[in-house]
Amino acid sequence: MAVNEPHQQKCPQAVQEPVYRSMNIWQRWRQRRLRRACRKADKLENRGWLDQWFLLVGLCSSDVRSAPRPETMQPIYPPDQAFWADPFVWMRDGRRFIFFEELPFATQKGHISALELDDQARPIGEAFPVIEEPYHLSYPFLFEFGGDLYMMPEKQSTNRLDLYRCTAFPHSWSRELTLIEGMPIVDANLFEHEGRWWLLCGSKQQRSSFNETLFAFFADHPLSQNWTPHLHNPLVRDFRRARPGGRVFRDDAGRLLRPSQDCVRRYGYGLGISEVTLLSTSGFQERPIWYASGEDLGGWRAMHHMDWHAGIMVMDAQRLLPAQDK
Repeated sequence: MAVNEPHQQKCPQAVQEPVYRSMNIWQRWRQRRLRRACRKADKLENRGWLDQWFLLVGLCSSDVRSAPRPETMQPIYPPDQAFWADPFVWMRDGRRFIFFEELPFATQKGHISALELDDQARPIGEAFPVIEEPYHLSYPFLFEFGGDLYMMPEKQSTNRLDLYRCTAFPHSWSRELTLIEGMPIVDANLFEHEGRWWLLCGSKQQRSSFNETLFAFFADHPLSQNWTPHLHNPLVRDFRRARPGGRVFRDDAGRLLRPSQDCVRRYGYGLGISEVTLLSTSGFQERPIWYASGEDLGGWRAMHHMDWHAGIMVMDAQRLLPAQDK
């Protein structure tokens, strides 16, 4: 498959760099300088406007999910007083639901909500909350193990990663155990690879930020409370492709694929997919195979997440609303 290279970023002093496993100090300095210029331009251009994430959904066969077409998907918009982001889709007992972060602008504290879909991936009824905590929740990663369905939502302000088990699909969830504690974690993904369970996520270390790091941990069981950090953490340190952007998955050819965010222009500006060609306790390599920005595909301000399950693809994108609608 041909590689879709990231296009020239449309902001002051844009620079195109080759893709590296990690960047040297000089390259990181140039990238941070570009990001500062972009943030300054955004601040001026977006006065009087509000960023709102919304959902994209559509039917998608497994053979094309490694090169999604978000511009052909159906948007699902939240109320103007909130945003919906980080969608994951799951089907159980013949019913299909999207689980996502819902963040009311008035509180700036997210919770996990769900929305039912019909067999054509069209919404049924209204969204409803399924997990609410005193702190912010997002990124409701879902996986099944031993016949149970689990959710691993992001709660980075608590410096831990907790696992919830579904007790009555889709409404009821019980907090079961803490996988990792003592460090802030964002956008965590679990998957099995070559006899081990792997956890990939973003985090902070020294002067790095969530938006430029990829960390890995491994264990012999997905419900383990003893996760070993990878020898070379962070595996990637790059605003263009480090932070996770959805579920790690295998395509029909057996390739291990990792969605990631492009956060150079702004947080979640674009979405890429890389093939992980090496993942072991002592090594990591990947190569990009697909990339798109929200701006180029749908005219959206950003696009930073994808998930696929049972023939349904879900993504998110961002638009601007007049700030007085907040």
